[in-house]
Amino acid sequence: MPEPTTFISKSPEETFEFGYKVGEEVAPGTIFLLTGDLGAGKTVFAKGLAAGLGIDPADVASPTFTLINEHKGRLRLYHIDLYRLEPSSDTWYSLGLDEIISEPNSVVIIEWAERLGNFSVGKATDLSIEIVSESGRRIRLSETYR
Repeated sequence: MPEPTTFISKSPEETFEFGYKVGEEVAPGTIFLLTGDLGAGKTVFAKGLAAGLGIDPADVASPTFTLINEHKGRLRLYHIDLYRLEPSSDTWYSLGLDEIISEPNSVVIIEWAERLGNFSVGKATDLSIEIVSESGRRIRLSETYR
């Protein structure tokens, strides 16, 4: 398993740019499990990643009320936000999450991934964003099996 990677962002623009670079290199079938406090920059990272996939970042918004947004670029992007949901295995199956994460030619971003509870996604990339100052963030990526 690769060593964890840490990136220090000094601004939302740097967080976006980091996401963009990840999006340019991301492989099909990648699942990102995003964690971090409210306002940490999870959606900013998602917008950058989408831009790296050739998706207009203006079309990417946190799907807090719709739960799942689908975007088409170099790869299909599923942007999922679990903020409003309580952990429940029944919920994930009714959303079709098991089908989404098994789609081979897509990238999946799950914001508030800690709310997945015991739902298994298999191999994924944990991406935690920690607020270290008003505009500074510590972004840590690590491979996991969940």
